[in-house]
Amino acid sequence: MARKVGSAGKTLARRLGRIALVLLGFGFAVWLLVQLFAPWMGALALPLAFLAVMRLLQDKEVEREVVAKARGYLGEARVGRVLEALPSPWRVFHDVDLGGENADHVVVGPAGVFNVEVKNYTGLIRATPQGLWVRGERRDDLVRQAWRQAHKLRELLGVEVEPLLVFVGGRLEGRRVGRLPVLPPEEVGAYLRGLPARLSFTEAQRVSKLLEGRVR
Repeated sequence: MARKVGSAGKTLARRLGRIALVLLGFGFAVWLLVQLFAPWMGALALPLAFLAVMRLLQDKEVEREVVAKARGYLGEARVGRVLEALPSPWRVFHDVDLGGENADHVVVGPAGVFNVEVKNYTGLIRATPQGLWVRGERRDDLVRQAWRQAHKLRELLGVEVEPLLVFVGGRLEGRRVGRLPVLPPEEVGAYLRGLPARLSFTEAQRVSKLLEGRVR
């Protein structure tokens, strides 16, 4: 098994936790207002607070935010488990701070250093030499994100970093956008293990020490 540093999806889990606290605070405020201003409705205070929270969750913006964070967390956690199943020479770093954003996973092993960006979408995903489409919408911004993070890591680590874009959910057609590999989770391990060795043990140790200091 690969050595892991950090927890997959930790940043998203924290954000979901903060959202949960806000919702609980809102529910408590409703309960308290009922207790203070309508004490004769005391038995209904808790159901009313629950209904108020459910109503808030039905707001499109709130619903979109919660669903996006939850899907993101589940996607990162799933890919994290796949990466942690790599053999022992490999090391996996979850939630790496890049300054202003985070890399979902950074993998260091005999084949080099890889930035693994995870997306959890439904529907058809098409990766072609000309671009990336998600449910019929061109999403080259996701391609640029993967390359941008790889370039940031290269500047931080002083070594070449290759990006991987991994889609959880949906149906993926194609496996590459230009030079960027686009893979489903079940193919990531075989892809990495199948690459030729090119990173020395000493260099892997140096890079790993730098990454350990950037895990959130």
